[in-house]
Amino acid sequence: MVQNITRIKKGILTFMMVFGLLPGWAQHVIYEENMGTPTANTFIQDYTGWQDTTVLYIGNGTCDIRSSSASTGYGGASGGGNIMINDTVKWFQISGLNTTSSRPIVNLYCGLRKTSNENGSNFRVEFSTDSLVWVQLPMSDTLPTGSGTGGWYRVCFPNLPSHPHLHVRFYNLSRNDYRLDDIRITEGEEIVLETVATPTCTPSGGTYYEAQQVEMACETEGADIYYTLDGSIPTLQSARYLSAITIDSSHTLKAIAAKENMYNSNVMTAQYILIDTTSLVVLPFDMANNSESSKSELKYMPGFLSNKLGTSYADGSAKFESKNAGSASLTAHLDSSPSALSFELKGVKSGSPSSYSGIIFIVCESANGIQWSTVTTLNETDIETTDYTHFGDYTLSEDTRYIRWLLAAANSGNTQLNNIVITKRQNSEDGDDVGIEELGGISTPSPHPNPAQNFFQWNLCDESFNVQLIDLAGRKTRIWKDVRYGERLDVTGIAPGCYMIKGETPNGTVTKKLIVKP
Repeated sequence: MVQNITRIKKGILTFMMVFGLLPGWAQHVIYEENMGTPTANTFIQDYTGWQDTTVLYIGNGTCDIRSSSASTGYGGASGGGNIMINDTVKWFQISGLNTTSSRPIVNLYCGLRKTSNENGSNFRVEFSTDSLVWVQLPMSDTLPTGSGTGGWYRVCFPNLPSHPHLHVRFYNLSRNDYRLDDIRITEGEEIVLETVATPTCTPSGGTYYEAQQVEMACETEGADIYYTLDGSIPTLQSARYLSAITIDSSHTLKAIAAKENMYNSNVMTAQYILIDTTSLVVLPFDMANNSESSKSELKYMPGFLSNKLGTSYADGSAKFESKNAGSASLTAHLDSSPSALSFELKGVKSGSPSSYSGIIFIVCESANGIQWSTVTTLNETDIETTDYTHFGDYTLSEDTRYIRWLLAAANSGNTQLNNIVITKRQNSEDGDDVGIEELGGISTPSPHPNPAQNFFQWNLCDESFNVQLIDLAGRKTRIWKDVRYGERLDVTGIAPGCYMIKGETPNGTVTKKLIVKP
């Protein structure tokens, strides 16, 4: 059988384990090597990650350790490095192996990956007791050939001699790809271990508006779970899961499960995005389908008024072009008392490295949209051209209802604005989140509950009115006609996130922020 070459049936193995006939690892492993976990492709002679440092490794200069994963074509794949042999002059040799054993049979096993037009006959393994006379070891398995039959297999080369100083070498008779991984020499036949079930987490990853208590579990009884929160691959040295984990900010959770006498599980990944509902994160130009080849023009959006802004960039940022210096601006109208402001800017060169110069970028606040006071003044020495620079938090006045970004002067180069964050004032009278109100809007009640899960109410007036739900890319997601006072507006099936709701009443139009949660 190709994928599982063990001759010991699962039922027999279980019986022996139950009655204590398989203590510990349940087999005597004479030698084992899984090629480590290299960070980049490395020549064999330069690689220092060997498990057994007492063994001499020999290879010609073109045989290398690859950093790609060993895949999961068989249960014992290490998921780290592997050796690529894709030429008739490439080979790999292990010397100094002590295979002395009281058992009559010593077998060599390895993970082997082949191209689809190979069946394993061109991959050779030989042994020698003096490094002069070499004897070929036959492969006990026949690998399939043809389209779609490439991939990883666990193969056996049986009947190694019992010897105190053995040499083993691997090479390729063709110019097609072979990759080698997880070499193991055992007394008798290898016992193929089962793999621990991949752990699960509750709640699953997603976007949330409050801290989550995340619990993890594994279907394999008695397995331990190890995890990381920084996106790195967990190991048995990572934090061990003992009880629910509090996730109160955005994290990428990765976890594995492990149990003695079993292979570690696959890695579970869950990304948690926590949106702080004390802040309004405004990405007004973050258009999901925007690209370098098809950029969208910046239009008036609820709560924002733009003046002479260029076409948006592919990342969704607002483009302030130097040719419009002195008039290129973006103004936001707030519907509640703000506390602080932050945003990100990036300079865009138009030619030589010195072309971005003479920039003056002014951010102002106002209570009435007429009289302005400066929040901050920035210039080219503040703004990077290689990546976004974060600015803030800037303290805002309690009566501020307008914020304006203005490219006041520019000799050359453009500037792009993104990731605006306006923080609400905790002691504001109405207790509402800071929102964006349409310019010229009227004072109105806020929607509730907010965040909304299944429905919300918006008692704008006694007469009927219309409501539009608009996402941050300006798309109308849902429309309600002839809404009455006290009527519930259904948001089931709406993707979680931050939206603007626009109400059209006989007395005027108003826009508020609404968060839809899972």
